[in-house]
Amino acid sequence: MAKIIIGIVLMLAGIALGLYVGAWVMFIGGIIQIVDACQIHPVHALDIGIGALRIVGASIVGVICFFVCFVSGLEFVKSGLDL
Repeated sequence: MAKIIIGIVLMLAGIALGLYVGAWVMFIGGIIQIVDACQIHPVHALDIGIGALRIVGASIVGVICFFVCFVSGLEFVKSGLDL
């Protein structure tokens, strides 16, 4: 029974972590980084490039974070049901 609860918690954590890292840290953070880089008088192209790369890679990073936790939790649930 403990394995099932741990598995469910891991699966929910995977959903939350995927959304947080993918949407907030990468996507919104990339937009904020580009806006901040454009406000500095000598515009730093590297900051704009890294911000754009964060926006482009947001979905990939979010999906990877989701799958790592979700698949681990799913295996816990499967092994808890094999009693």
